[in-house]
Amino acid sequence: MISIDFTLLLQMIQFLIILFVGKKLIYDPVSATIHSRNGKIQGLLKEAEGLRSEVAALKKEYEEKLADVKAEVADYQKKMRDEAVAVANEMVGKAKEEIDAKIASARKEIEIQVEKSKVVLSEESKALADLIVDKIIGKAA
Repeated sequence: MISIDFTLLLQMIQFLIILFVGKKLIYDPVSATIHSRNGKIQGLLKEAEGLRSEVAALKKEYEEKLADVKAEVADYQKKMRDEAVAVANEMVGKAKEEIDAKIASARKEIEIQVEKSKVVLSEESKALADLIVDKIIGKAA
């Protein structure tokens, strides 16, 4: 049979003491550790999210700068190509002018030679004509 006596009261007091001591020595430190750990985890998650947004912003800035650099390089290449074309056109123009000047000079020289040749031929043809006339007149006389 179950009897309710003084030992039941002692067991209840012992249970409450063990419960109180267990709460103070085990449950409260474990609970504080869990809360502290959860707080640290939440802080780290917020920090990680902040770092993610910072990385995203830096990536966007990098991509913008990369696009700017690519555009600048393309502009520089176009400028260099245009300058090279301009220099080449200038060199071709100068060469053409020199060739045209040499052609004109050669034509003038040819004209001068032709005129000299005409004068020489004219003089020689007169001399030949005089010689032929003298021979014909000399045979006839």
